[in-house]
Formats: sequence, structure tokens, C-alpha cells
Amino acid sequence: MVLCAVLAVLGVATNTVEQMHLSQGTTPTEMFVMWVTAQDANTDCEITDSTGTIVKVSGAKESYSFATKAYGDYTSGTLHNALFTQLKPNAKYTYKCGDSKAKIWSNDFSFTTLPAAGDPTPVIWGVVGDMGVTPDSLTTMQHTQQSGAQGILHAGDLSYANCNQPIWDSFGQLVEPLAATVPWMVGPGNHEIEWTADMGGVGDSADGLFKSFEARYKMPVVKPAEFGVITMKTNNDCTPSVFQAEYDYGNAFYSFEAGLTHVTYLNCYSTSDTNSAQYKWAEQDFKNIDRSKTPWLVVVQHCPWYNSNTAHVNEAQTVAQKASMESLFYKHGVNVAFQGHVHAYERTYPVYKQKRDEKGTMYINIGDAGNAEGHATTYTDPAPEWSAFRNGTQYGHGTFTVFNSTAAVWEWNRNVDGVKVSADTVHITI
Repeated sequence: MVLCAVLAVLGVATNTVEQMHLSQGTTPTEMFVMWVTAQDANTDCEITDSTGTIVKVSGAKESYSFATKAYGDYTSGTLHNALFTQLKPNAKYTYKCGDSKAKIWSNDFSFTTLPAAGDPTPVIWGVVGDMGVTPDSLTTMQHTQQSGAQGILHAGDLSYANCNQPIWDSFGQLVEPLAATVPWMVGPGNHEIEWTADMGGVGDSADGLFKSFEARYKMPVVKPAEFGVITMKTNNDCTPSVFQAEYDYGNAFYSFEAGLTHVTYLNCYSTSDTNSAQYKWAEQDFKNIDRSKTPWLVVVQHCPWYNSNTAHVNEAQTVAQKASMESLFYKHGVNVAFQGHVHAYERTYPVYKQKRDEKGTMYINIGDAGNAEGHATTYTDPAPEWSAFRNGTQYGHGTFTVFNSTAAVWEWNRNVDGVKVSADTVHITI
């Protein structure tokens, strides 16, 4: 809480380039970079490869406004983004971004692109969920960095701004040391909804939702976000836990590949019935995967389908999505699904329709990265047959290391007095 308050007061400093954040494109040959300036500025980057060749890149910029009764009017700094293309896979680059005319630049950063799809080079994925801006969040970020993660999979609930927009800047500042050096991929949770009372009720337009999330982060989108109507909402909170809307494409659902892994991001807060855009897109995405190149199929989203904690159990949007899409996971052999929402850790055995099944998916709830709302400590007793390991009293992060086409290791690391402790490890074979 102290860290959050301090960073929120700082805001975006004048004449600085900050909140650097990388995300990969659909393949490792593309990398997005995002940053923020307090005032309007040019959008320039210089990227240097191993030969010392400097390539200037121009990108795009925007800003957004957000008004709430509780927090008043807010206008963001200038949000910049650029796309590096024609990169070599598994190669190191140095870069900086800013305004070349005003001679205002970020620090120098470097990143190494991930291996090309089909390249058997091992890859370490760092996995987090429900992070926020607290001392525990900082510890989790530092531990993930120490784990040697080459890419981050974030299962929703990023800043916990909860309509208080300067906290988005605090989050960007907090994660920059890691987000500026490895692709940090994000998907929406309920704390990205940011509904306000003047947006109307169920059945009204969903336009204006997920505004900060869509503006600040550029993922490898299929096409720009499309909004229809709100189809499910049970309260008027800024971040309703039970919620669903016609929110398609954009950062809601997308996929990318690196090494032996195909990663698909889905969104439990988008409509997901068999006639929905999300279902039809996911079905086609799974069909198009060449499992001889990327044998590991990983899904990331926020709501946990398998959850023996008493928190967020059987929420309507989760039940609806699981009912329509679980058979799709089974048919196409989703190996692992990373989910959050519950502020605890739980790993399942491979499971399908509530029964252990070796052909089913292993679900890992990783909503324990450090948010200020605290832990979800209460579980059902006894544990269901599909539940393999659970902990509701520690913050932490995970690493998913893909060693080759048949072997991977999942490891959950918990934070104990600021020290990274390996608490759950499982070898996965396909």
C-alpha cells in the first residue's frame, strides 16, 4: 500500500520517457514497444543490432481522458508505441525511445528476441496474475526477473487502478525494469473493465469499457477492438467481478508463437457462446496450429474454470465460458491453461469435465502476484479429486520452462519475507 501511494503521487515526470513496455508480435520477428511522456512529443526509437547498425523507427501516439465522480477528470500523458519489424529470432538488440528533435530519450535498454516457431531452443516463460502496485508486487516482479524469464504471461488484473487512473502510471513505473527487457504479454481481468455509472446498465453500450487497458497496451491483435452491448452485470462497481460484454478482438483475445509454444489469450468477460466472435476465432486459431512446429498449446485468461477456493467460485461468466469452450480445449489438446482472479495458487491434474483425464488440460490458478486486496485463504475440504496443489497464504509467481517437444517443467515460487522459495514443481510430458 505504501509503495502504491508513493508512486501514484509521482505521476508522469515532465521531460521524461518512462513506463517502457515490450510485447511480442505474432512471431519473434516483431516487437512492440510502448512508453509515456507527460507532454506531447515525437515518437522515435533507435534500435541497434549486434553489428551496431542503427535503425530509426517511427510509431504512433494517442492519449485518453477518463472521468469519474469519485476521482474527477483525468487525461493521460501521451501514450507512444512503435513496432520493430524484420528482427532476427533469438538475437539481442539495444534500443532507446523518445523525441529525437527535443533530444529527450529513455534509458538504453536491451532485449533478446525469442526463438522462431519450431526452434527447439528451450524457453522460460514467467507467469503472473493479479499484480497491483504494492511492495509484494515489486518483490514478485524482481523474483520473476531473477528466474530468467524470457517472456511474461500475465493472466489479467494488472494495475488495480480501479478507475483511479494515475495508478496505471504507477504500475508502468513499477514493472519497467523487467517489461522494458522482455516481452510482457497481457490480457484483461475484471480490474481492467473500469465501468463508471454514466455508462449505463445491462444491455447498454460497452463502448468506453477497458479504455485504459486498450490505450496503454499493444498486443498482436487480430484487428482493433470491437464493442457491442453489456450482456451481464450484477453491480455498479468500477471493476465488477461478475460481468460479460461484447468485447471482441483488440487485447481481448489474440495469439502468438515462439519456440515450441503457441500461446492463446482468451477473455472470460467477452461473450463466449458457440455463436460468439471469441468462440469462432478460438476454434479457428486452434485448428490453424501446426503441432509439429509448436506442440505446446498454452491458454492464458483471467477466470479460473477449476477452482476449489471459496473466492469467485461459479461466477456466471466463468460457468458460461467453461460450458461452451471446455470441449474445444479437449478436442484440440490444450496442454496448460494459466488463469487468475482468485488471489491464491492452485494447480490441477489434467482434467476434463470435473474428472481427472490424462488427455485433459492442466489448469493453474496464479492470481497471487501481490495485489493489495490480500489472500484468498479458504478452500473446500476435502479437495476435489482434480486438485493437485493449493496455497492461499503466499504471494508468488511461476515459471513454465519448455525444454523440448515432449517435456516441460512448471514451478511455482512463493514469496517468503522477500525470498523466492520453490514450493511446487511438476514435470509435464506430452
